[in-house]
Amino acid sequence: MRRSDKLKTVEVTYFLVPFLILLIGFSVLMGLTVKNRVEEKYALLEERTIEIANSYSHNLAHTAEAYDRITALLDDKIRIVAQALMRIEDKDNSEVLKDIAKTFVVDEIYVYSSEGKVVSSTYDQVLGWEVYEGHPVHDFMVSNQTVRIEKIRQDTENGLYYKFGYMKDEAGGFVQLGILAENIQDFLEDFEIAKLIEEISQRDEVKNVFFVNTKFEVVASSLDNYTGTTIEEEALQQKLMSERTYAERTEVGGKEILRVAVPIYSDFMRIGTLVIDWPTDNLDAQVLEIIRFGAIVLAVIVLTTGSILYYAYRKNQANIKIAYYDQLTGLRNNKYLHDYLDHIVAVPRRRNKAVLLLHVKNLKTVNMTYGFEYGDALLKQVADKIRQELKTDDNFFRFDGNRFVVVSDSVGDQEELRKLAKRLICIFDEPIAEGTDHQYVDIQIAIVEIQARHTSTDKILQDALLTFPHIEDNAAHPIVFFDERMEKSLQREDKIMKVLRDVIGGKDETSFYLEYQPKLDLNKNRIIGFEALARLRIDQLGQIPPDEFIALAEKKLLINELGNHILRLAADFIGRMQGQGIEDITVAVNISGIQLLREGFVEYLQRAPYLSERILQAMEFEITESVLLEHYEQINETLEQIKRMGIAVSLDDFGTGFSSLSTIGELHIDTVKIDRFFISRISRLPDQDLITSDIISMAHKIGLLVVAEGVEDEQQEAYLRKYGCDIIQGYLISRPLPEQDAVAFLIDYNDSEREQ
Repeated sequence: MRRSDKLKTVEVTYFLVPFLILLIGFSVLMGLTVKNRVEEKYALLEERTIEIANSYSHNLAHTAEAYDRITALLDDKIRIVAQALMRIEDKDNSEVLKDIAKTFVVDEIYVYSSEGKVVSSTYDQVLGWEVYEGHPVHDFMVSNQTVRIEKIRQDTENGLYYKFGYMKDEAGGFVQLGILAENIQDFLEDFEIAKLIEEISQRDEVKNVFFVNTKFEVVASSLDNYTGTTIEEEALQQKLMSERTYAERTEVGGKEILRVAVPIYSDFMRIGTLVIDWPTDNLDAQVLEIIRFGAIVLAVIVLTTGSILYYAYRKNQANIKIAYYDQLTGLRNNKYLHDYLDHIVAVPRRRNKAVLLLHVKNLKTVNMTYGFEYGDALLKQVADKIRQELKTDDNFFRFDGNRFVVVSDSVGDQEELRKLAKRLICIFDEPIAEGTDHQYVDIQIAIVEIQARHTSTDKILQDALLTFPHIEDNAAHPIVFFDERMEKSLQREDKIMKVLRDVIGGKDETSFYLEYQPKLDLNKNRIIGFEALARLRIDQLGQIPPDEFIALAEKKLLINELGNHILRLAADFIGRMQGQGIEDITVAVNISGIQLLREGFVEYLQRAPYLSERILQAMEFEITESVLLEHYEQINETLEQIKRMGIAVSLDDFGTGFSSLSTIGELHIDTVKIDRFFISRISRLPDQDLITSDIISMAHKIGLLVVAEGVEDEQQEAYLRKYGCDIIQGYLISRPLPEQDAVAFLIDYNDSEREQ
């Protein structure tokens, strides 16, 4: 595949397309803005009209005062009529009751016997009806009251609303009088509504005002010809009967209006709906002004944007050079490479294509030795030489500081790719002349063959970078092809790191654990302690070797947190043993050199809540001899502080490092552990060829205890006893054990020795 140079592909479309997109975008944005402003205006008008309508509807609260006065009058009226009835001898005559009802304008009269039976009434259908328990009339009958006036309620027999009053006579009988609530409401309507309509209609901005009762009759209107009419339209009836205030835009007489309807209640009973029509002429004028303003703003934005884009078009070539070309070498840069590879990945058939990532390994050293200007000049010569070899730079890119990429479009197989890579490396067999100096250049090449699995440019380059750690430094031609084993290795590392982070964060309490290997005191023939050994088991990966996950934790800078987690687990184990009465047993924990070098490690030990003084005195820290090479003084000072806290210190793998005997003598340690290499030789070599006894002797001379690790057979044990080794551990005594098994082994072993 060959793509044209980006500097030659600057077309007018690069101006027109963004301009059209921006034009459409700004148009849509401005249209939405204008639409929102218009809707906001309508919303404000609706809000204002609803507020005004509600304020007038609240004036009907005055009806409550009128209602109270009327109620008081009605109460008096009911009492007077009841008293008059009590004085009439023939009140048991229904016809007489009807005349009295007409005279005093009472709607219903009932005369009850002392047993609660209707003996006469203006309502013939209820003659003979008897009150029952729970009925309001029964409640009065059995009460001690002689007079009771109720609030408006629904009659249990005919369902109509009445205001009832009662009065008892001396014989125990009583009368009941009722006035229809509808008659009361009609009076209230006549009392308030006309005045309210007249007041609202006097507002200049109001067009029409109506009051519609619950029967959809126009009780009052600012238009005389509407008063007394009935609304027949079903849809409008449903809106008028809504329980909430509503507003809608509609047309009346060819003109748009805003109609607001507010439900009106009196004493929790709905008596009608207040309707106000508002003209929208002023609103339409404001909307038109908003639209004009929006059009002007859009025109200004379009002209400004067009000018900017035109200027950008004129400067496009310079910008592309900055964006897509490396200023130092003139090569296409990393961004150009991504575009180039994106195009390759997008093509379904991409056979015979590969990426060669070239790494100038010694550039960092050159920069540190001669300076960055010298290094830049050297890089430029490297790029020129590769360009000359390739005879084109169409598929040659500068990836980053000291890396270049060659994309092979037509190489057949791995052998051809290897030949190409060797050819590029051989360019630098001879040193490059830079000024008066001659500088050799070390080139490494990682090769990734682009396959169907490479669905993105990032994946291709990720695989190339992943390949570099697998290049052997001493290879004649440092060239490596990517394979899936490298990716699986990376995925394995990632899985281990995720589990370790979960362990440290307390999210995973099962994958990471400690096992304990017993340590036997040869002089006392008793188990005197354990070495805590970290274990990691991960689903799908199985048991992870300690060397692997410890090295990974150190590499990813998690070893300090992981080491603290191990300390906590070991401290908990010691605490549980001490809780069972098991004393004088030590637990050795391996401490990383990174932990010892970390500022504040000793302070952490002193303030950690799980490290009590008793637990610290039962602990032993093991360090490897290799950690002393570069930081002897600093680590030795830390060890001195650790020993002051009562923690024993042992030097692990003794004999395989580079420490002199005098250095060991000055080191703040209590014990040396002879490396298993020297122990394994005991079973294979005669005594005179072994130096293990000399190590034991020298350690004793400088006052150190000696522990032999990796003891696996009785011959090794016998040798170590013979030459005075203090403590041994290994499979001969026991493999590393889980906590419960370790405690059981300790108890059983020491008890059996006591019995002997």
